[in-house]
Amino acid sequence: MKMKRMFKKLLVMSLLVLALCGSALTVYADESDSSSTTLSSASSEERNRIRGQLNRFYTDLKSLNDISDENKKKMDKIYNTAMSYMNYADLSVSEIASYESTVEGYLKDLANKNTADTNKFLMLSNEVPITDAKYGDTAFVVLSLINLGKTDITDIVITPAVSNDKAKWPFEINQAYDAQTIQILQAADNTEDAYNKRMDIGWNFVVRQDVLTGCYPLNFHATYYQNGAAVSTDITTYINVKGSNPKNLLVPDEKQLSANPRIVVTGFTTVPETVYAGSVFNLTVNVKNTSAETTVKNVLFDLQATVEGSTTVASYSAFLPTSGSSSVYTDAIAPGETYQMSIEMEAKSDLAQKPYVLTVNMKYDTDEEINKTDTASVSIPVKQEAKMDTGTAEIMPESIAVGEQSNIMFSVFNTGKTTLYNVKVTYESDAIDSGISYLGNLDPGATGNVDSMVTGIAADDGSGTITAVVTYEDEAGNETRYEKEMNLSVYENVVDDGSMDDIYTEPAVEESSGLPLPALIGIIAAVVVIVVVIVIVIKKKKAKKQKKEMELLDDEDDV
Repeated sequence: MKMKRMFKKLLVMSLLVLALCGSALTVYADESDSSSTTLSSASSEERNRIRGQLNRFYTDLKSLNDISDENKKKMDKIYNTAMSYMNYADLSVSEIASYESTVEGYLKDLANKNTADTNKFLMLSNEVPITDAKYGDTAFVVLSLINLGKTDITDIVITPAVSNDKAKWPFEINQAYDAQTIQILQAADNTEDAYNKRMDIGWNFVVRQDVLTGCYPLNFHATYYQNGAAVSTDITTYINVKGSNPKNLLVPDEKQLSANPRIVVTGFTTVPETVYAGSVFNLTVNVKNTSAETTVKNVLFDLQATVEGSTTVASYSAFLPTSGSSSVYTDAIAPGETYQMSIEMEAKSDLAQKPYVLTVNMKYDTDEEINKTDTASVSIPVKQEAKMDTGTAEIMPESIAVGEQSNIMFSVFNTGKTTLYNVKVTYESDAIDSGISYLGNLDPGATGNVDSMVTGIAADDGSGTITAVVTYEDEAGNETRYEKEMNLSVYENVVDDGSMDDIYTEPAVEESSGLPLPALIGIIAAVVVIVVVIVIVIKKKKAKKQKKEMELLDDEDDV
């Protein structure tokens, strides 16, 4: 047993030396030693009491001495290491108390190095132990005051620094001002004399019902006169409080925090992967119980989408469940387990192309609490399907010879609810040469006008058609192709070179003195003129006849 005690003292000494040297420390209990010791391990309440004692000592030590920054850093490391060690080490009450006393000695030695008198006179003595209380109790808080100066201090007024924050003030607030006064606190020749001349004042406080469990610092503000000058200072004492729920700690336990259940959303998927406005999709949300120890039960998920539209009588969510219910239930999720929640939903048809937030509200129970809640959200991108149409094409002329041009005009309409990017028009045919007509971006509802000139380069295949190709891109740069058939024929331009080689004529039996060629041309021309004259005369007679018939009809109407 003595060897084990010696080992613990050496461990404490080594930890403090490491702290003084500036090393970061993480202290763990010695499991092999605790398994064989005959002393019982200290309870949480006893540990908090001793830790509170060290906290009070350290606070007073810093307030009494003007400590250099370098020594403050060393003292903070010793203090933090000691507080952690006393909280987690498997030691008995006497061993923790002995350790705390050793730490006080090291802190005091450091505080006394390179320090100066702070001229603070009104202080708390160490004669009054830390008070213990629990929720709903009435606690009597005592301040035992001493004068460490060489002159008397008078007209002392001490007021508690109350707060509505239960993490700062553990008591009910019954009145706005609750000051205590002391007429005079005499100077003392030495520390022992100062303790003998101390003055005690106290307050009765009622502990709040919702108080947290832990060691609370209680701050008081003091004003007094010393040598005719007004002086003010702050005084701090401590109280150990036990709340109605021991797990609701003033200083949360890191181990307890890791055990507390919390459900988080780790991701989601949709089928199909791209969600279009007006489409039905299956949503799968992955949720995880982050607790390492606690199972959550009776888990209810409620999915609520952003409200995007409304009428005079109703509002509409961006996504609606096809089953009519937006809730999903599961019996339990084990510690560290991931649960996949699936639901079929429909996106509203008039949604703009952007991400929409879906809030996941979660309610669940544990063995110790019911109706715990968590909230998470996912953002689901919604796309609008690009739509376009074209107007009737005007082609002038609709038939051209090789080498001639035709003008093609038509309109492109964006009939969807998303922008069409980089809209351009080309023509596909081996018979023409066209180039590219660029329309740019078309906003929803906008119209782009195409005005193209195409040139015949070869006779077509006899179909008399060409293909206009409209292409556009979406926000991601994906290109879509739209084709439109148009009537345009291209033919070879035949030139008469006067050659009669290909014309078949019967061989002449004998030469005849026929009419010469100019005479034949003159006769043909005369015949054409005569035919034209006859046509004109017939049309004029027909027009006169129609006019007479119309006049007769008008006369009959007048009758």
